[in-house]
Amino acid sequence: MPTRRITRSPVKVTGTAPDDQAFESTLEEDFFVLLRFNRLVERFESQSVTVEWLDESNKVRTYTPDVLVYYRQDIPESANWPPVLCEVKPDLNDTSESPRRRMPPRKENEAENQLKWAAATRYAAKRGWEFKVVRESEIRTPYFKNARFLLRYLERGLESRYESDLLEALAKQGSLSLGAWAGTRASSLEERARVLPACYRLIASQRVEVDLMKQLTLNSVVKAIANA
Repeated sequence: MPTRRITRSPVKVTGTAPDDQAFESTLEEDFFVLLRFNRLVERFESQSVTVEWLDESNKVRTYTPDVLVYYRQDIPESANWPPVLCEVKPDLNDTSESPRRRMPPRKENEAENQLKWAAATRYAAKRGWEFKVVRESEIRTPYFKNARFLLRYLERGLESRYESDLLEALAKQGSLSLGAWAGTRASSLEERARVLPACYRLIASQRVEVDLMKQLTLNSVVKAIANA
């Protein structure tokens, strides 16, 4: 449960993600997309803990990190991963892709940040967690754009009648372009429009292999995974 209430703001984009997690910036919203898409994430909680820290005048102040992420312990890839307390921050430079970049750019109090983040690191360590600052450049990547597109197919949760045939066709070929893969079960443009969502769902659920660090197109190479 959040320890700090997120209220509507005339200068910030606030809202609630489909899983009822509140955000107060488009960057946090984008990070939540990555968390929802990541099959290693068990759950996450926005602004669920508040940390006390001492400022430069030795005054006790409070700080609420953006999100606490829990990883799945039932699969080998993440079985030993501790929860991670995350602070989501923009890149305050010319390479930022923020759709709402302030002019002039907002200035951060780096000295204050270091004190807050040191306190958060200690707070997390006492609980067997880790603390991490996640920057915009780590979030807004080609992978994010693919994740945002594929998430709609992942969260529908409905298996298509085409999926088993698509997996069988790919297993025989080993690898195909996305367009050619859909074409193995679609003889017309109209039918391809029905088959492609099944392809996207198989990609999103990682039952096939695609390089999502590059923009997903009909030319993207899709590879079979053994026992997918």
